[in-house]
Amino acid sequence: MIERFQAGLPDLITSVLVHYISGLLAPLSGMIQIFASAGGMRDLTTAPWASNLIAGAQGIAFALLALRLGWDALQQAVLRAEGGVTDPGGLIKRTAMAACAIIVAPELARQMIVVSNLLAQTVAAAGFGVGLEQLAIDDLLVSMPNPALLILSIIPMVVLLPLILFQSLIRTVEILLAAIIAPFAAVSFAGEGAMADAWWREVVILCTAQAVQVLLLYVAVASLVSPAHWGTLAAFAGPFLAVATLWVAWRTPHILRAYASGTGMQSAAGGIGQMAIQRALMRR
Repeated sequence: MIERFQAGLPDLITSVLVHYISGLLAPLSGMIQIFASAGGMRDLTTAPWASNLIAGAQGIAFALLALRLGWDALQQAVLRAEGGVTDPGGLIKRTAMAACAIIVAPELARQMIVVSNLLAQTVAAAGFGVGLEQLAIDDLLVSMPNPALLILSIIPMVVLLPLILFQSLIRTVEILLAAIIAPFAAVSFAGEGAMADAWWREVVILCTAQAVQVLLLYVAVASLVSPAHWGTLAAFAGPFLAVATLWVAWRTPHILRAYASGTGMQSAAGGIGQMAIQRALMRR
């Protein structure tokens, strides 16, 4: 009897998985769209306490900028007295740019929240590219040598998916922090603007991570249940490829930061950030 039970156990597991998992295929696209919207960044900068923090940061930043202006003016005065070449026009231009950025940068971070959510929802609305009726879990489960392998792959999925969703909440706090420290980063425009470049790079990474994770969720689902030749090794490795994709989705912020640091994006982001601030000033 035990031998008969062991022989029929794979078929039992297959039947259970087909019955319960097949019913989840239809709303998969909707679930990913929900993740794109519900998991999107929230704008906490409009809260009274956050507005007070941003206003306080702007006040401190203006004080620091005034000190920086006084110090640079003193240095240029000493240099001019010694017969050196000075650039008072450049000093005034950089100071004006920094002062404007102190005002505009928090609003720029707030608008990037809208851009991030719109980008993620656009990716989520793309769909699977095939009809959901073609995503047949039955063939996948029946053709697997051991359906228990699918269970082993589902366990890390259950762990990784909440972590990916929790990362969206982390990004909400991170973009709020970016809005608060934006005035301090803007002060660096009075010099070489290194801190402003780093600030804008982080904002861009935060605003693209959600869309990249939504895209990788589609890849994970496609790796698991998309139509294929189920008797091949690719079909056997599909569930584990889905787990690997979710792992990459969880590491998306680290990967984007590595790309940004290794491809010269920091200097490019700084130039784009300055252009964005200038355009925002022109609209005012």
